[in-house]
Amino acid sequence: MDPTRIEDLRERLAHASPASIHNLRPDNAEDIDRLFWFRWITAHQTTFLLWQMLGAILRESEAERVDHEELATQARLLVCGYSLMLMYGSSAPRHIYGPVIRMPMARQHVNLTGAWARDYPAVRPLIRGKVTIGSGTVAEALRHECELNEQVHEGIADKVLSTGEVSLLQSPKPKGRQQIPRDTLMWLYDGIFLTNRTAAVSPLAVTSQLVRRLHAIFLDVTANGLYPSFAPSAHEEPPRLRTPEVMRRKAGLTDCVLEILSLVSAPATQAHPSRTVRTSSTM
Repeated sequence: MDPTRIEDLRERLAHASPASIHNLRPDNAEDIDRLFWFRWITAHQTTFLLWQMLGAILRESEAERVDHEELATQARLLVCGYSLMLMYGSSAPRHIYGPVIRMPMARQHVNLTGAWARDYPAVRPLIRGKVTIGSGTVAEALRHECELNEQVHEGIADKVLSTGEVSLLQSPKPKGRQQIPRDTLMWLYDGIFLTNRTAAVSPLAVTSQLVRRLHAIFLDVTANGLYPSFAPSAHEEPPRLRTPEVMRRKAGLTDCVLEILSLVSAPATQAHPSRTVRTSSTM
């Protein structure tokens, strides 16, 4: 990425609306809860969009006359962004995560799982190391980033759940409950994260949605930090989230956001095909 372009983006975003940055600092318990709910929803919406871009890169990589090393570099950046969205969305301390995030989801479905996300199946083989892009050191860097993503994913569960708790997916299934069709479960999952897929949108529209969310995340983290001092949770992190590599990713969250913004604003990105998605969220 062009360092000059990245720094220009940083300056523009950091100084675009100082008043808005000030207003993002909650000053009461209700606003703190609202902030972490916003993070949970926005992180998931952003992840859906990152998955769409990764899926487009995977499809493009199947062609012969493309720069596979460049595609691998882009994919690595997007996987890094996905890992950071996992940490950003789960930054609430346990005493907030339980009543504000976990319980509302459980009321929708006691065994809610990310496996119901529509955009994940296309990128699962990449994240799980079943496919690769490029060759040599670039391909190895992408593979390692995917392994780190798995580490982060496992660490998040340990962070947000108290000892003895299990994820919603692992919770006991209620006896006698009628099995729900998978398509219905996907609609339920989209509804929980305020995602509407009733109309097709262009790749440019998808990019615009991603830019808006990355902008909001940048402003939020600039104002409050990844782990806000008014509701700290870094002390709840398990060893998986305290390795030197993961710590570097967290410290570079806003840099990664800026790099993705630089990538998606490049003209070539507009050519990537995208699936149907329309998302909305309010803070």
